[in-house]
Amino acid sequence: MTYRDTMPQGQAFNAHGQQQFHQQQQQQQQQQQQQQQQQQQQQQQQQQQQQQQLQQPAQHHQYQYHYQQQQRQPQLPLPPQQFIQSAPPPTAYSHYQNSYPAIGNQQQYQHNQYVQPTFPQSQRQPQPHQLLPQPQPQRQVQPPSHQPHHQQQQSHQHQNHAHQPPQPQQSAQFYPSSSSAPPAQLGNYNGAAFHQQQQPSPVLTNTPAPAPAAPVPQFVNPSLLQNQPVLPSPVSQPAPSPATTMSPKIPPAPRRPPAQAQGVRSGNTNSPRIENRQPPSKNAPALQIPKENRRQSTGAGVAKSPATPATPGGSTTHAETLPLLLCVAEDCFRKADAAAQKIARTMAPSEVAEHHKLVATGLGCLDTALKSNKLWPRLEARLCLRYASVLIEQTTNIMEAETTLTRGIAVCDKNRFLDLKYCSQFLLMKTLFQRNQKAAFKLIETHITDCGTYKHVHWIYAFRFLKASFHLQSGTATDHQAIDNLRKLSGVAHMRGDKAIFAIAMLLEGLAHLTTMKDDWATRVQMCIAQIGKLQMDASVHFPQIDVLLMLLDLACSLHQKTHHISVQKVNLLQRKLDEIKSSEDWPAQSGDMLLPINRMPNSLQTISKDTRAVLRVGEGNVDYLVLSTIGKEEAWALSYIFNGIVAHYRSSTPGRSSSMWSETVKLYEERRISPAYSKSLTETLKEETWSREVACYAHILIGLQAATISDWAKVKQCLDAVRQSNPPAGFLDILTLYLEGVFWQGSANLSKALEIWKDKRLEIEPSGALKNGSRLETELSILAALSRLWILQEPGCKDDAEIAELVDLLRPICEDNPDLEIRTAYSLVMASAQFGPTSTLNQAKSYLQVCLNGARELNNTQHLSMALNIMRSRLFENVVGEQALKSAKAGATQARKSGNVLWMSVAEGMLAQSHEMQGQLHEARIAHETGVRLANEAYAKTRVD
Repeated sequence: MTYRDTMPQGQAFNAHGQQQFHQQQQQQQQQQQQQQQQQQQQQQQQQQQQQQQLQQPAQHHQYQYHYQQQQRQPQLPLPPQQFIQSAPPPTAYSHYQNSYPAIGNQQQYQHNQYVQPTFPQSQRQPQPHQLLPQPQPQRQVQPPSHQPHHQQQQSHQHQNHAHQPPQPQQSAQFYPSSSSAPPAQLGNYNGAAFHQQQQPSPVLTNTPAPAPAAPVPQFVNPSLLQNQPVLPSPVSQPAPSPATTMSPKIPPAPRRPPAQAQGVRSGNTNSPRIENRQPPSKNAPALQIPKENRRQSTGAGVAKSPATPATPGGSTTHAETLPLLLCVAEDCFRKADAAAQKIARTMAPSEVAEHHKLVATGLGCLDTALKSNKLWPRLEARLCLRYASVLIEQTTNIMEAETTLTRGIAVCDKNRFLDLKYCSQFLLMKTLFQRNQKAAFKLIETHITDCGTYKHVHWIYAFRFLKASFHLQSGTATDHQAIDNLRKLSGVAHMRGDKAIFAIAMLLEGLAHLTTMKDDWATRVQMCIAQIGKLQMDASVHFPQIDVLLMLLDLACSLHQKTHHISVQKVNLLQRKLDEIKSSEDWPAQSGDMLLPINRMPNSLQTISKDTRAVLRVGEGNVDYLVLSTIGKEEAWALSYIFNGIVAHYRSSTPGRSSSMWSETVKLYEERRISPAYSKSLTETLKEETWSREVACYAHILIGLQAATISDWAKVKQCLDAVRQSNPPAGFLDILTLYLEGVFWQGSANLSKALEIWKDKRLEIEPSGALKNGSRLETELSILAALSRLWILQEPGCKDDAEIAELVDLLRPICEDNPDLEIRTAYSLVMASAQFGPTSTLNQAKSYLQVCLNGARELNNTQHLSMALNIMRSRLFENVVGEQALKSAKAGATQARKSGNVLWMSVAEGMLAQSHEMQGQLHEARIAHETGVRLANEAYAKTRVD
């Protein structure tokens, strides 16, 4: 509190109001002088009565007791006018009022009086909680009396407060209007007043003072002012003391500058104490008295007081810098996250350095705050959680994050912060998984058991979903433990009626079964889809993300089953669903959070709070929410374009539709704009950008493979360049790019480079036929690479019988019983067309051709059907005269035109011309031959790619 706070409202910052305040003070002084003249007669009578009582020796013990208490009390400043005016009016305590005669030029103040209660002689009088200072006239010590102490005190109070008229209150004058204003007086707890001066205060003796100058000490009722704030003592300047007084005198206090009035309070070592006891209020400012001018006391020591003067230089303490550190840290993180999307796309060195600087500054502020000893427990636990989360997301300092989280968990255990404890353990599991996956799986199961013991179902869901994500990241999503974890999760959700949690658990289980590709994988996937379908009438399950993910799972299952006619219907349903939710605000355009409702438990409020909003959030009513990260609308549209193009590739009526759909996927990410509301860490943004780049690269590869089927090798090379420029991460895209490169060199007639790629170690086949690196994609591409080698080895310049026999022996057990029909069909095509010496018979060729034709029709694969018909014409009807041979040649040519492959079209037209010539149809033979030559030249021209 400053001096301006002691002024009435409206005058602290108004010069006119201050002048008006001084005028009111002068008017009150004039009124008081008039009242003093009227009270002289009453005072004289009262003084005579007091002299008679003071002459009695029985009063000696009482006045000696009051004198000792007076010497032991610290001095407090006079109260401001607003506090004095807030006390009850004097008329309510008319028999407790007293007046004082004018002594010299001193200004007298009137206050409501408090009747001092009686205390036994052996007990110390208790101090009031808050007292207003009272004038302290000089006192005279009287000889002891033989009357009982309590009787003397009662008679003294009765005589002292009798016949006193009401007196107006006079406020303390902190802002005098002129130098002639009366000086401010200070009083102690016993009501005695004194005046401060530069001279040392004289030592009080037991010499009796004149009778008129010894009024009885007065008290103020503490119950009236217990709730009033404590006022700082006015800064006074020393002034010469008049010769007529024995007490020090303080001149009018000048106005203090505002900068000093707002200083920080600190301790003071020059204040008297009361026998090592604290004053009534710890926040009360103590009077600053120089050591040479301190009042001497016979029984009081000197100790520190709770005075709080302003800190020199305006410096701030560490307690005030703590909020500033936290604000600066959060501002740095917010600014870094806002620019993360732009930085992730360009990765300019200057922008990355600026981002690292912002993150380092924020981490430094949090680290400094954590080293403070001013933290209360919950703030310390929250700071540990925040500091560790930034370390995990933005840095690679895993050990420091684990140490900080361990410290936060210890604080939570000590103070029973269950919400912060579970959230810290959740983050600690992520940290431990990056360092030791096996230990993370073991420890997370312990946490799940503990949550089940205490029936904290919300965190059971959170930890089980986290374990499922660990299985996905480690590539063990198809293991028995991963599927068992999802089944336990869905069982708890089904028992409690958390239908959204149940739907997500069944969805993840269906994806796991889709990856396994075991004998009964399709049945298990359809069972999971059926379990979710039972909840289609429940509104709590209809989230846009769940609906789209369920449709994508169902469509992927149909594509793996090679039921393309059913896939067409499902892809149309998916397209309509995406069109309906295209403008939905419940689903963000980019990947965001999905809130799954959970029925609230009675003890859930102890484990969920605003600090756990990254994992669990408190909802309205009887519902809480589990936070899951899902794909956004842009990602859903991209996957829809991918699936739509794959389905269109098997339809002969739309040969170019697949390429256009995949081009839309690439265009979707190339034209994506930076969202101003985007706020994620750079690590998360880089993950999203990596995923987007992978989808775009996958679309480029699909476009290149589709272009290879129509012998558009220039476009294949363009797609290869686009993929290399995107620099995809190592993984399935790497081997897909390698396979597309081998197709390009083989299709452009560069057989030596094609053989070099097909013999790459990444495309080697496992002799046992097991999955290579646990990936079905790598295994299938390795089989296709080996089949391409067999076809190239049929060329006279590249023929190698030993290598051919080795490849045939390696491929036969793997391909003949392969569950994938497309692999069996491709193997049969190669075996039917290749020549393996005398061991190859016509009957074997017929059996292989039969498999090719059946597989191509079942798959509705135009390319396979065209190749199968032309190979059959070449192996079975070469140089044969008859209608059957001519029909076979015409069927092959017609199917080749449907496929759009220029090379196969030229081959089919050449065989048709030969069949016409064998039948004697020379005109038709010439037309077919000319067409074949034109197509062959066109195919050769397409192989000339610079």
